[in-house]
Amino acid sequence: MRRFTSVLAIALIHAFATISSADLIVENSPATSSSFQIGGANSQVEAVFWAQNEASINTSISALIGSLDGNSETVDAYLAEDNIQNVIATHAGVTVGKFSDPANFTPVTLFSGLSLDAGHTYGFVLFNTDTTGDVNIRWSVGGGTTNGAGTFGGGGYSDSPDSNVTDPYLSKFTYSTSPLGFSVNGTVVPEPSTLALSLCSLVLLGVGRRFRLKA
Repeated sequence: MRRFTSVLAIALIHAFATISSADLIVENSPATSSSFQIGGANSQVEAVFWAQNEASINTSISALIGSLDGNSETVDAYLAEDNIQNVIATHAGVTVGKFSDPANFTPVTLFSGLSLDAGHTYGFVLFNTDTTGDVNIRWSVGGGTTNGAGTFGGGGYSDSPDSNVTDPYLSKFTYSTSPLGFSVNGTVVPEPSTLALSLCSLVLLGVGRRFRLKA
């Protein structure tokens, strides 16, 4: 009986091992020498979205953004599900450091501790409420995409008069396929049926081994 209990414990450890570490959802390459503006005199709004192929927990979203006007500033981030206007989380006043050029941008965490569902499309919107200058917050442009438990769908931008400065996610966006400097990482959670099947298989293997040893 002790031997069977040990086998069952090992089976449980193996079954849950797939949800014990962080996994890549989707990411874009870091910036090289160019960037897109967020805010400014034309009230630019930027957005990016991806398809979530597998459910994930403890998910974080970061972006390569920084201030080019010599001052540390802030940016507002909105997370939407299935529809860019269906906002499920908001992070206002995200601090953005000052940098001399886009290549020096470092990741800024926009959201953390998220639970995302499989089969849904997610996207986030970035906007800087300071519209007084032409150069303030910039969002880095990358060169390629890496897909993991999610698939990069594209991006969008909105300029005045299509941008909505009160509710940026209600802006009229123009679709763009340009990769942007962002990453989504989380702990992928197996489907219940997959988890159950793996557990049953491991338990049956353990039972078979027990009876062979007794024989």
